[in-house]
Amino acid sequence: MSCPEELRTLEAFWQMKRGDRALPSRCDFPPHELRAWLGNIGIVTVERSDAETRFRVVLSGTQLDSYRGHSITGQYVDEICHNIASTTHHYHDCVARAAPVHFVHDNSPNSAIYTSMGKLLLPLSEDGVTVDRILVAIYPLSANDACSQADQKFAIAG
Repeated sequence: MSCPEELRTLEAFWQMKRGDRALPSRCDFPPHELRAWLGNIGIVTVERSDAETRFRVVLSGTQLDSYRGHSITGQYVDEICHNIASTTHHYHDCVARAAPVHFVHDNSPNSAIYTSMGKLLLPLSEDGVTVDRILVAIYPLSANDACSQADQKFAIAG
């Protein structure tokens, strides 16, 4: 199954920035180098406590905000995606595996647009080991993006 070209190129860029390290850091991605994806990306911080791990949006691109119909900066992922129960599972998976996670979901009916969305979660780490941020990219799937809704995941070609 395929995914939007923008997600494939962003993951390749993340891999290049990672190099021989386990994980790249946030400072490896200056805004001018993310220009091609800027409206469709966000930065999510990983907030850990004894009771739970939550994910807070600290930076949201203009396209991401337009998909929701309002700014999502400052909100938690579980608050934004409360109708999409499996979404936070993917964020936990990204943190646990310290590896990119790709998935597809139908945007919430209370969003500004209702369509299938391709998502890419890219882990970031200041210490090179512990995932403390996630670079998130979201693009609507076109008719050419033959993604299976059954397993809700897609592979990055390459």
